[in-house]
Amino acid sequence: MVPEQLPIFKDLNPYSGQIDTNNRWIKLAKLVPWEEMDVIYQKHFDTKKLSVIKNCRLIMGLILGQMFLELSDREIVDYFHENPYFQYFCGKDTFVAKLDSKIVHPSLLSKRRRRLGASYTQQFEQEMVIALKKKGLIKGKKLTLDATVFPANITHPNDVKLLNAVREYLCKTILDVKNSIDPNRNIRTYKRVARKVYLTFQKTKRKTKTFIRKQRKKMIQYVNRNINQLDTLLAEAKTQIIQEGSPIKQWRYDQIVNKLNVAKRILDQQLHMATTKGRKVANRIVSFHWPEIRPMVRGKEGKCVEFGPKAHVALVDGYALLDHAQFDSFHEGIRLDESLNKHIDRFDTLPTIVLADQLYSNRDNRALLKEKEISHSFKHVGRPSNETRAAQRKRKTQFKKRQGQRNHIEALFGHLKKRFNLNRLTWTVPGGATMQIQLGLIAANLYRAAGSA
Repeated sequence: MVPEQLPIFKDLNPYSGQIDTNNRWIKLAKLVPWEEMDVIYQKHFDTKKLSVIKNCRLIMGLILGQMFLELSDREIVDYFHENPYFQYFCGKDTFVAKLDSKIVHPSLLSKRRRRLGASYTQQFEQEMVIALKKKGLIKGKKLTLDATVFPANITHPNDVKLLNAVREYLCKTILDVKNSIDPNRNIRTYKRVARKVYLTFQKTKRKTKTFIRKQRKKMIQYVNRNINQLDTLLAEAKTQIIQEGSPIKQWRYDQIVNKLNVAKRILDQQLHMATTKGRKVANRIVSFHWPEIRPMVRGKEGKCVEFGPKAHVALVDGYALLDHAQFDSFHEGIRLDESLNKHIDRFDTLPTIVLADQLYSNRDNRALLKEKEISHSFKHVGRPSNETRAAQRKRKTQFKKRQGQRNHIEALFGHLKKRFNLNRLTWTVPGGATMQIQLGLIAANLYRAAGSA
């Protein structure tokens, strides 16, 4: 059991233990299931190293603080040393001053995200639901469903800009590998000429279709040349690695090969669009440094296309839970059955009502809800029923009321993106986008629970 920490910082002036117990960090600390999460956290490490690793409460406290305050890794570590209340939230019972070194190096947070993975945040969400149920804050009677795209932190892509990003990486890597193998060798990458082509494109205000095609063709030629040059160098480096005489480490070689494969896929896609004069290609890559991202055609005013993972979110009694997230587009209307099964796993019962927009109102979903005796917010279909005018007015009024209740999830999406560090996803580790979305939802749930407690 974790001992009670209040009063805190007894020897800290001017507080001397008299600290506001209504502070948000103290309230939030009481809601997080630290003990349960620590048990799960320790399973990700060797038992012999548990005495030296940073504990769960410190690491998860810092990461949750990022979601509340919308800070980077470096900024949240600096904030830790500035705020005694936040130090209490992270499990410290005495004030930790920033003297010669910080409590943790900022890079450790990224390493822990990589080690823990998305499965840990899913377990975190499950433990949070259990804690909220024990406090009577969530009951699971009303389920609201919708999907949204959380934008990733990438520049708005175009073909020439994407090819230039690939070219710059290839030129830099060619120089590094060449200097490792033979510093005296000369390789013509045409990087200065290609850079001028790119700058000319960027500075041109009015770009005609012919001009865009010409500049893209030039960039394709430069990228193709650089890929062939790097392929040749890597073949030589592999021979030296086999003979155990290469200055390039195996992990570095594998890293370059992975990036080179992405560059080749981008080149193939751009070459296909250039030769067919088309604008569509399957599984189109829009970011060289985050190749999982796909364009999501949304059709919204001002946001015709969005770039980031699409998330299917369930809103239960005002608390947001993540049902599914992926970079490839999907139709949320066919995921109702999956959401109902997850609702049963969380609450051991079905909801009494499902609120969703008309994308969910297909025949299969209507039949499913009818079979399970769950009411819904879908529009009445079929022939006009033989009901009185009073009954018709009542049904229409009920439909408008339920659609108004469904709109709460739309407001929630805007609140999450503006307030809980989900406006620009930045975690590029494997599964990092899902982790950031799930922790953002957890932070929003904690904030709501602290206000209700």
